Amino acid sequence: MKTSVSIPTGPAAEQGLTYRMVAPSRPDTPRIARDWVVSVLRGTGHPELADRARLCTSEVVTNAHRHTDTREIAVEVVLSGGRVTVSVYDSAAGHRPPDGGGGGRPGLLDTHGRGLALVAAYADGWDVSARPDRKAVWFRLA
Repeated sequence: MKTSVSIPTGPAAEQGLTYRMVAPSRPDTPRIARDWVVSVLRGTGHPELADRARLCTSEVVTNAHRHTDTREIAVEVVLSGGRVTVSVYDSAAGHRPPDGGGGGRPGLLDTHGRGLALVAAYADGWDVSARPDRKAVWFRLA
């Protein structure tokens, strides 16, 4: 059964400018989300972060769509203190994405399984936080 996801409003969201979007979990959602994040960054004077944000957003939203049964994917962009934090929320609170460690490393010719490694390489930080009703995978750019 697919469920909705809610976007939190709290101290992290109140420390700077916050933009939010919610989209259905569909194959075209990663493209829509990455284009929206780039638009927010360019519109708020952060065009230098657009390419890294595009890649990272695409990877995280794709994971939420492919690996969970969430009905909606929420994306939040927080601009605060010269940093940009992008959080992607889904309703799969119990599903923590693999971090690439252990036996989960993709082979040289594998076409899947590199998303979070790319996020780790291009973002200045990333992590996963879960609550009983939702999970967020976030990354930060400075």
